Amino acid sequence: MSHVLPPLPCHRLKERALWARGIIQALSTYGKQIRDLPDDLASYAGPDDLSLRHVSQTDMNRLWHAAASLSKDDCFALRMGLGFTSPTMQLLALTARSSETAGAAVQRIVRFIQVFSTQVQLYSVEDEHSVTVYFEAKGAAHPLQIEALVSRCVNSWKEMETENLPLIMEVRLGGEAEKRREECEQILGTRVRLGSKRIAVRLNRRALDTRLPTSDAFLLKRLDASLEDMLEDLPNVDFAEQVKQRIRVLLSEREISEELVALPFNVSPRHLRRKLSETCTTYEKLLDEVRMELAIRLIQENRLNLGRIAFELGFLDPSSFTRAFRRWTSMSPTAFREQTLGRPVGTVLV
Repeated sequence: MSHVLPPLPCHRLKERALWARGIIQALSTYGKQIRDLPDDLASYAGPDDLSLRHVSQTDMNRLWHAAASLSKDDCFALRMGLGFTSPTMQLLALTARSSETAGAAVQRIVRFIQVFSTQVQLYSVEDEHSVTVYFEAKGAAHPLQIEALVSRCVNSWKEMETENLPLIMEVRLGGEAEKRREECEQILGTRVRLGSKRIAVRLNRRALDTRLPTSDAFLLKRLDASLEDMLEDLPNVDFAEQVKQRIRVLLSEREISEELVALPFNVSPRHLRRKLSETCTTYEKLLDEVRMELAIRLIQENRLNLGRIAFELGFLDPSSFTRAFRRWTSMSPTAFREQTLGRPVGTVLV
């Protein structure tokens, strides 16, 4: 299961606790019991109403990691997402079906997906023949969480297809285990491309103009208003995530400073710090998070040596990078790379 990341620390971002219960329920189909999970995670399997509770991204990642290990199923997340629903998802699906066209339905799910899961941001890009919806993880969301969301969205969008004009053209997933491609295609009912850097669903642009027989303008107006209210009630960490995205861009250009980060927000560095304090974080913490996330991704891709990765992330020397990586993961970059590749330490030159 090389495509599965270990848990990563990101306490600021939280997910709806309903997802934890959904994962635990899905594990029961593999013959796994609640006692197979750590005690603090097993508590989400109880009968209490979880609709107002949230789970830290750290604990969600721990739960996904445990589920992957216990199920031993490379397609666990796709199966879980296909079967997982909640009243909130049913409300979102009803809003989509009440839209006038398939395209409007897709855009409503793009707009309101965070009511169902706070771990992803959806956005769409159009070309002449297709519209591609990208699933951009927030923070260090576990890749299985994103796969489950893709599966859930594909299931909803397939309800809008007509026999003569399919809506979904292709699903792009991460991981390079070609042996699972056929199984992924069977679960999702469409063409799947593995090894993609950006998780996405490509849609037929012509099919988006299809009028939905279930459209209901009277109901839609009220559903839109309800979902807007629900969005406003979510934990507000969007500004911190926007700052993180700006940091990613500047790191890729190898030019990073607090002044440059603040520039597109039209605020001074001092005002930037004040706004970030309102989301219980700082510029330094966000820079550290971005470096950690990029370091882990680059090491897992296994395309650059560790010295080059240290340079790409703006460290003055490899030893500074090694110290930071040990602080993040309690492992050296070399040991982490070998564990990721499943080889004994020392078999690869770095």
